[in-house]
Amino acid sequence: MVKAKARLIRDPRTEALAPGEILVARNTDPGWIAVFSNASAIVVERGSLLSHSAIVAREMGIPCVVALKGALDWIRDGETIEVDGARGVVTRSDV
Repeated sequence: MVKAKARLIRDPRTEALAPGEILVARNTDPGWIAVFSNASAIVVERGSLLSHSAIVAREMGIPCVVALKGALDWIRDGETIEVDGARGVVTRSDV
């Protein structure tokens, strides 16, 4: 389980992720690989166990939750969240 600040990123070309932050995105593709290297965990709205996010996170040893519908709506940028990749659970810690 990882507990850290969430960073909502919509465009990896114009937005940055500080080391140790949790990446929260709608979806990812190979253009996101530079962002993944700073992530302590990854939360993605779209995808599956065979999606880009899940495969790359697994290979890099980064906890990941995919197919979390509405994540960009209820996770606030900069808030502390907990990600349990093994159980597929994301919880807010600031509330």
